This record gives sequence, structure tokens and C-alpha cells, in this order.
Amino acid sequence: MGRIELFHEWGSIQSHKVRLCLAELDLPWISRRVDLAAFANLQADFLAINPLGLVPALRFGDEIVTESSRINERLNDLASGGLLPTAPDVRQRVRAWTSVADNVVHPAVRPPTFNLILKVRVQRLPAGALDAAMDRHPIAARADAYREAATAPIDCPAIIRSIATMKQVLTEMDGALSQRRWLAAETYTLADVAMSAFIDRLDRLAMSPLLDAVPNVHAWATKIRNRPSFPLAKGPETERPDPLVDCALVERLIAAANS
Repeated sequence: MGRIELFHEWGSIQSHKVRLCLAELDLPWISRRVDLAAFANLQADFLAINPLGLVPALRFGDEIVTESSRINERLNDLASGGLLPTAPDVRQRVRAWTSVADNVVHPAVRPPTFNLILKVRVQRLPAGALDAAMDRHPIAARADAYREAATAPIDCPAIIRSIATMKQVLTEMDGALSQRRWLAAETYTLADVAMSAFIDRLDRLAMSPLLDAVPNVHAWATKIRNRPSFPLAKGPETERPDPLVDCALVERLIAAANS
């Protein structure tokens, strides 16, 4: 097998999905970290890999694959793995869950991540550091928008809306897990890979108490965290965003979403 290179960021939920798949398939890979804080994703060398400037991206020889769910299916093919079963009904369920991860979960985690982690990191920067970073941004309009958003007060209504979406997803997961051992089948699949990244993000955001209301998901999440792939996918703590979340604030926001 040729050399697998993953262009990723340690704190990216979509990158986490791919690292988890690599670990589950026991595939060796070369880490090509794309420093999003330094806007490395918008530099010419990475744009040659993915013109959209998004992580993750996979390079396998002359082949480049982008978008995490497509990457994971390609990795499963490379390894002749069983993470995407051939039975049509199971395959449909797997892809339905990966679609939820991409199109529902990923957008839902952005507001809490930005407000509860990234804004706090910006507040702790030395004087002038944010402006210096924005001056390096290749797109001035985006730099101005980021500066304004990063220094604005925490957007609690946006976080509450995200929590409501997360709760709906968790309820749907709980229903699926009441019918089978794993999300899409009796065996672990790419559906579980995709939604494991959601569990990691809930942990980072101090929102794991949301699992208390969904016992089947709670049990599934415990199994997920105990798999050897989970810590491998998370990567070194020094490379991940600091857990700067205000837990008391999160409790209040969850209460507001429940009211």
C-alpha cells in the first residue's frame, strides 16, 4: 500500500472522524497538520491540495480525496475493511448517519465551539496578538469579520439553538440504539466513526450531561470512549484547543434549552 498523508487539524471535528477511521482500520499515516489559527488552510500550498481550503484532505499517491465521509469510505476500501457493510439496507443506514454528522451535527457544534472555546482563547491573547494574526489573513474582509465575531460577547441564543439541535440528534440516536447494538448495524461501522467525533466534541464543550437523558446513547458513548481508537483519534492534548469552557455557563445554557 502507498503512503497515506492526512492534511488535518487536531481540533477539527471532521478531521477527528478521519483519524478515528485510520485508527480503526490500523492504517499507518503521515500527519500534515494545517494550522487553522495561522490560516495555513488559505495558503497556496494547501489550496493546491484542496481549493476550498477545508480540512481534512487525504493524499494517497497521486490521488487526493476531500470531505471526511468520502475519505473514510475510501480508506475502508483501501484496507478492505468492514466498516461499510455490503448489505444495501445497512449501507443506507450508515450513509444516513454520516450525512447527519456532516449536515446537522457539524453545523450545530460550530456556534458553541466558537463562543465557548475560541472566543476565550482570543480574550487570553496578549495585546495586539489578534490584530497581528488578522493582518496575516489573506482575505481582508474575512479578517475583519473574524475580528468582529471573536471579540463580540458570547452569543448565548445561538448556543441554545445548537443545544436544541444536539438534543434532537441524540434522541434519534437513542431510538436507533434501542434496535441494534451499534448505530447502523450489530457491528461497528462508519456511522459509529462519524458520530464518535460528536461525542468527543460534547466532552470538550462540557456538554456530556446531555447524554444523561438518552440511556442508550450514554451506554454507546461509554463503549466508544473505551475503544483504543478514541484516544488515538483525539491526538496529543498539546495540539488540541484548550478546554476553556465555562462549565457553569454551559449548565445554564442547557437548562435554558430544556425550558
